[in-house]
Amino acid sequence: MAAPSPASPEPAPAPAPATAATTAAASSATAALLLRLLQAAAPLAGPVWEGPELAAAAGPDEAYAPAPGRDATGYEVAPSKYNPTPGTGRTGFLPVPPNPYPFYGPSEKYVPVVQADGGQLSEWEPMYAPSREQAEADRARAYEAGVPHGYVAPGSDASASEARLELWVVSELHDDSEYGPSRDPATGCHSGGAFVVRVGARTRLEALRAAIRDAGGIPPALQKLSYAGKALDDSQRTLEHYGVAYWHKRFPHWPIKIRRF
Repeated sequence: MAAPSPASPEPAPAPAPATAATTAAASSATAALLLRLLQAAAPLAGPVWEGPELAAAAGPDEAYAPAPGRDATGYEVAPSKYNPTPGTGRTGFLPVPPNPYPFYGPSEKYVPVVQADGGQLSEWEPMYAPSREQAEADRARAYEAGVPHGYVAPGSDASASEARLELWVVSELHDDSEYGPSRDPATGCHSGGAFVVRVGARTRLEALRAAIRDAGGIPPALQKLSYAGKALDDSQRTLEHYGVAYWHKRFPHWPIKIRRF
């Protein structure tokens, strides 16, 4: 005898079709809820453009209008200081400057920096390349603002707390009769050979070369310095940066050498 087959589940009753009355009631309830939410919401914060600004922005920009006799559908931009090389993408990924809109003022529009060879920099401002006088003035302003950068105001006793070094200076480029602590008043020539300079541990190489010139008569242009076999070439680094102050405490007889090569 065959086993009885399992009873199949009864199908779920189909939902009653929505009538026009129920649909209208649901729409009315949704509209009422949205109206209450909009009334309770706070106004959005931000700038509001006035009518004249919108009218000016909506009008055509004559700077980008096609030239007479050209195809009106062809997009051509006249060169200007805001976009000196239109169509090349040098002012961005598009052939137009980033902010040419009329509501930007002249000081707010992007003006690319064009170099003498025609190249354009990606920054809005020229690179910082100050003269010696401007760099000293900028360091003085930063010093007054409290920015640490190694500047010491003239006449300040800020260097009184730093370690003082007495460094021997030996030249491999000169004879003893060509440099040294002795100075002939008649000719101004120095002689005597190795000499000592007294400088601070945070003295920059630029100032050290000036001290060597004053004490031994060797021009800074001829001073290729080294200490313990290490070349001292960066004029803006200090004796602390190069480790001279550290090793001078242990080996005070190690000299600063003016190397030949």
